[in-house]
Amino acid sequence: MGLIVDQTQNVFKRGLRAIGLIGALAAILALAGCGGLDLGGVFKDSGSGGFGGNAPSQNVTPAKVALLLPLTAPGRTANIAAAMKKAAEMAMIEAGQTNVTLITKDTAGNPQTAAAAAQAAIAEGAEIILGPLLGSEVAAVAPIARGRNIPVIAFSSVSSVARPGVYLMSFLPEQEVSNLLRHLSQSGIQTIAAMIPNSQYGNVVERALKTSAPVMGVTIVTTVRFNRNGQNLSAVSARIARAVNSPTNPARAVFIPEGGQILRSIGTSLTQAGFSPKSAKVLGTGLWDSPLTTGTPIAFGGWYAGVSPQKVQAFDQRYSATYQTKPPRIASLAYDALSLTLSFARSPIGTRFTPTQITNVEGFNGVNGLFRFRPDGRIERGLSILEVSAGGTKVAAPAPTQFSLGF
Repeated sequence: MGLIVDQTQNVFKRGLRAIGLIGALAAILALAGCGGLDLGGVFKDSGSGGFGGNAPSQNVTPAKVALLLPLTAPGRTANIAAAMKKAAEMAMIEAGQTNVTLITKDTAGNPQTAAAAAQAAIAEGAEIILGPLLGSEVAAVAPIARGRNIPVIAFSSVSSVARPGVYLMSFLPEQEVSNLLRHLSQSGIQTIAAMIPNSQYGNVVERALKTSAPVMGVTIVTTVRFNRNGQNLSAVSARIARAVNSPTNPARAVFIPEGGQILRSIGTSLTQAGFSPKSAKVLGTGLWDSPLTTGTPIAFGGWYAGVSPQKVQAFDQRYSATYQTKPPRIASLAYDALSLTLSFARSPIGTRFTPTQITNVEGFNGVNGLFRFRPDGRIERGLSILEVSAGGTKVAAPAPTQFSLGF
């Protein structure tokens, strides 16, 4: 495997462990796909003899890759960062022999430290930066990297920090909405009512809805905002019920980008207002990706866009086998970012980590499925459509295996 330089602990790790044949096969199967560049090509078990594309190309200069994460940030952020660091190292472990040196630096969860970490990494020869995680950190790192023509693949879900040269390896709400509305239109449902929370997240989702709806041929019948403290929930629910029960132009779907206990409260309020899920398809976002949703009747039969449970489970099992603990979902982003970087690193200096390479229109297949980066830095994902029931979540429509014209 390559060299992992962990400068957050000032230790060097080589040959953490050899991956067995079963592990290599699992990695290949988890990343297999029909379209785009298959990241599985960077994996090979040295004893299998069957999987190529992993050993460094002849006469290619080794690459230094920086990984910036808030490892000492307050609260849960540090735990999430630690899991992402482990996931990136797992990609190195599974890759076996590579020509990449991974340099990890702590951003501490603040822009000033992130900027200093980026400057140090570039001074040490980093050709590409993976991370940071937080939007404010990404904004601080971006001008430093741009000034040295160093690409950044960050993990923030704040789409406004994306720009040419700063790519977001994340789960953007905008992508969830566009995938969902595409499936809605294909299912023959073309009118929708939206119940949007008064929050920053709500603002992002509403913009995405208004952008995607006309493109997908979906008409927004009404949009109402509600307070998350429940103060105006009854009045908002009554408006949604009227839109669904309208005799002239009824909404055949209701979009509720909210989850947890608040979604349960919304369900109760809508029922009291005369709404029935039998009258309109209920839709959500990634906030529905919670065990609470399968115990929320208003969501039963509802759809949201996300990664299939099978893909999530496959990555979780491999991570758990390596580290004896279950990863947070976001850890998979670091794995895919490092795997993608390993595949790029096989090219010579001057042709690797270029905008053309990173924004390959055919995209890539990672542990979360199909994705590609736009020239403006935002990510596009091919997501499954998931359906909620009391027994769990199932795939209502599989994710695309390749990006088609007009996706």
